[in-house]
Amino acid sequence: MTAKLIFPKSGPLRSEKLRRLVASLTCVSCGLEGSTQAAHANYTKGIGIKASDARIMALCVECHRNLDQGGNMTKEARRAYEFEMMALTYIHLMEAGKLEVV
Repeated sequence: MTAKLIFPKSGPLRSEKLRRLVASLTCVSCGLEGSTQAAHANYTKGIGIKASDARIMALCVECHRNLDQGGNMTKEARRAYEFEMMALTYIHLMEAGKLEVV
């Protein structure tokens, strides 16, 4: 017997509106205002494969560069940092009333 998928397989989320909303926040890592970018988690990226916009975080240019270059973090620490920054980004969006909560 084969298992059926409850949800059909779909591609990664693409949302310019979400990316713009995230970029409007302050950096969730260091608190810097005015240079925030919509940074994507690196754990789902690959050659020619972009990460889903659902895996997004509000990081300033410096924090974004440190994430992408890895810095002195282990792979495990980097993943934990990505998950924490994604969670903080969504919390800030919801608390600012910029993300609809159902």
